[in-house]
Amino acid sequence: MRITSPKREARYRQLLQAALQVFARDGIDGASVADIAEAAGVAKGSVYLYFDSKEALAGDLVRHLFVYPDEGARLSEEPEPLERILEFCEMQESKVLGLGDDSKIVLHMFGHVGKTTDDQLGRGIRQLMAETRFAVQVLLRNAMSKGLVPGCDDCGGGATIVVATTYGTIHQKLAMPGLATGGNSQVRHAVTTVLKGLGARL
Repeated sequence: MRITSPKREARYRQLLQAALQVFARDGIDGASVADIAEAAGVAKGSVYLYFDSKEALAGDLVRHLFVYPDEGARLSEEPEPLERILEFCEMQESKVLGLGDDSKIVLHMFGHVGKTTDDQLGRGIRQLMAETRFAVQVLLRNAMSKGLVPGCDDCGGGATIVVATTYGTIHQKLAMPGLATGGNSQVRHAVTTVLKGLGARL
């Protein structure tokens, strides 16, 4: 959603933060627009000035949570492409776990995909996955051109595995925290293992 007024931008972010807390507490299925409005301290009608539906709000929340500033070199020109992959994957983990008690929103989001006809949340997550895979694929191609990943003939397939490993590890830490205490559960370690399986020289 495009917001031009600083006041409207502040209210928009206030509603996203309230939705994050309510969705994490009640799940996306269990939450209502009225609950989100109450958590934000606004009238229910105010929510609809910014979002057409709860589903639209959830779709915007995906982008709000997972968009990262990327101020480094162009991916195709990155001098340390493998390290940048690891840093990016770690950033995903840090962002999610940094939500604290609200971090289980990520499980609710992925579990809600496809549950409604107007699957705006699902579209947001699929777009997130596609953009992440593309970024990792470009970095893998870059690494292959430098002779750092000689086994990566199919960089698209390799990128898919890296992304699946990243989110799978994060989800395990959220869903089964008792099993995620050792170093093997860390995203950097898991993705490093995948890259080494592709022949990466790390």
